[in-house]
Amino acid sequence: MLAVMFKEPGTVAVEQIALPQLAAGGLVVRTGYVGVCGSDVRTWRHGNARLAGPQVLGHEVSGTVAASDVEAYPVGTQVAVCPGVPCMRCDQCQRARHNLCPNRRVLAYDFPGGMAEQFAVPADAVLAGCVVPLPDGLSLRSATLAEPLHTVLSGQERGEIGPLDSVLVLGLGPIGTLHAAAARSRGAAPVLGVDLLAQRVASAAAVLGDGAVELLGDDPAALKARGGPRGWDVVVLANGAPQAVELAMSVVAPCGRILAFAGMPAAKAQVPIDLNRVHYQQISIVGAFAGTPRHFRDAIGWLSRAQIDLDQLVTGQLPLDHALDAFAQIERGEGLKTMLRVG
Repeated sequence: MLAVMFKEPGTVAVEQIALPQLAAGGLVVRTGYVGVCGSDVRTWRHGNARLAGPQVLGHEVSGTVAASDVEAYPVGTQVAVCPGVPCMRCDQCQRARHNLCPNRRVLAYDFPGGMAEQFAVPADAVLAGCVVPLPDGLSLRSATLAEPLHTVLSGQERGEIGPLDSVLVLGLGPIGTLHAAAARSRGAAPVLGVDLLAQRVASAAAVLGDGAVELLGDDPAALKARGGPRGWDVVVLANGAPQAVELAMSVVAPCGRILAFAGMPAAKAQVPIDLNRVHYQQISIVGAFAGTPRHFRDAIGWLSRAQIDLDQLVTGQLPLDHALDAFAQIERGEGLKTMLRVG
């Protein structure tokens, strides 16, 4: 079968590999769509500490069960698969912090991913609730958005975003756009997304509507006032630019929260913080990483009743054998979500 293989830093190849085998208690899924993530591009260019050798990429995936050793998932069931598989035994898992499980295994890193015509789902992923059947009316293509969305829902839970919160999203890639949409669905108002790239703003506006996004200007005081007389209740860092942290600190309201959602390059991760402002104005800086199988199930539900045009989020779609073209689109910052169509 055809698969997208990471070989070594700088080298990804589309090549023929053996079909996956059905394991006891597991599934084999025929891939429908697989999203291309910025982390896939970084792995292509720089490798990943979790990868000791070649691996099939692709952790944002939906498809149809092609072989099953689980009665609850008969052949033909359309599913999406949460990539992070917790052990369900450790202290973090017992505290429902499954994304922080030290034994967590991840699709496309610890076992072959979904950028292939078929991929195997191990028994521990099934037992952890990582395989979610699709509700009627939710397409395979839209269901692939559950992976990025479940991380967003986890982050918004950490940031305690709720009704009447004013929310500013810094960065309008697919993650930032989903953050703005999810915040609105939680009753937050106003919600505004900003970005330095006009193309990103235009793509996000097609999803969120006019007035919900704009180009980032050069007047932090004016931006702060948009959030209310005190500033923004929540500022979401949806990109990894160190300057975004400084901007967030300048526009967040007293008792506000800064949601540190995006990781930064290791060499730039140390940023100055005015701790006096954090102290005297009771500002919270909240970290958020990945999501859990529960958030993934919530994401499937959210997508099934979404009040945005999900098709507008997918701005690029290419066949599996054009994977490197898709990677290049992401690297150039084109559009929002690019997907590979399989079959």
